Amino acid sequence: MSMPTELLAAAAGAIAGTMGTDAYEYARQRVVDLWRRCRGTQAEGEPEILARLDTLQQAVVALEPDHRPLMAKGVQAPVAEILATFVGADQAESLKDLIEALQARDTGSHVVSQQTVTGNIALGNINTAGRDNIIGGTR
Repeated sequence: MSMPTELLAAAAGAIAGTMGTDAYEYARQRVVDLWRRCRGTQAEGEPEILARLDTLQQAVVALEPDHRPLMAKGVQAPVAEILATFVGADQAESLKDLIEALQARDTGSHVVSQQTVTGNIALGNINTAGRDNIIGGTR
């Protein structure tokens, strides 16, 4: 049995939301604690996990502060993949605790995703999914 996708996405969003802020070091330490709880303190791979997280953090920090929330949204999927490599279904409560701890240290920086469609005439069903939707051409 695998970890629910929604829970992994929420945790990844909480971690990614701290990137580019002072709260990242706290989030990073919480990920280390979660790693050690899941794999043990002597398990191999911790430096690689942290290096991947730090690389994502550096990508967010490299941007102007106004653009960081968008980049934080963009790194959610890789963060979720990192978490999925070591968090099992039996660690759902630990993942929820991580989310709650990061929300409690809210920095005021939020990632918001919104899609607005106006002034369109639909002559059938409209299905919107995925990312980078490009709609064009004739029907």
